[in-house]
Amino acid sequence: MQGAFEFLEVLPPRPKRPERLFFGLFPDFETSIYTRQFAEQLVWKNHLKGYLLQPNRLHMTLHHLGDFTRLREKFIYAAGLAAKAVSMSPFEITCRRIMSFEGAPPAAGRQRRHPLVLVGESDPLLELHRILGAAMRKNGLRAAENFVPHVTLFYGSKPVPLQPTEPIRFAVNEFALVHSKLWLTEYHVIKRWPLQG
Repeated sequence: MQGAFEFLEVLPPRPKRPERLFFGLFPDFETSIYTRQFAEQLVWKNHLKGYLLQPNRLHMTLHHLGDFTRLREKFIYAAGLAAKAVSMSPFEITCRRIMSFEGAPPAAGRQRRHPLVLVGESDPLLELHRILGAAMRKNGLRAAENFVPHVTLFYGSKPVPLQPTEPIRFAVNEFALVHSKLWLTEYHVIKRWPLQG
């Protein structure tokens, strides 16, 4: 009888709603590697302790669709309809500032983690956020009005004040619908849509 349960593996704890869905932008491979190296130098220079994100996880969230107990096809379908309504040309984002956000309230027994972010600037990016948000609402999804374009680099216990930094640029040729498995650091791109206005 004991051997019947040997196939079970111990999984890490997950939040009550562990499946996150969001629209996001991903830098190209070279920019992701460069940005990770930039983050490493920043962390070393400021004597920060915490967790650096891997290059393949660096992204800019356009819209957070929600956190769910399980993914439901109706939300993925509605997100696809909204994405198809977007018609824009490719553009470029420039990040010239870094800062720490306050971060979510800490879980029991844990310290507050402050996300250290690159703040992005781009008028077409704001337009993409607006157009996609309007299409999401039209298809029964919630969409945030406010938008602070940023790429999270690092989670640490010590906040970093807003300050200028060397510009980091990346081209935006597409956006993606992403399933994030919370606390497992796993991203699964469900679908990508090219920008071809």
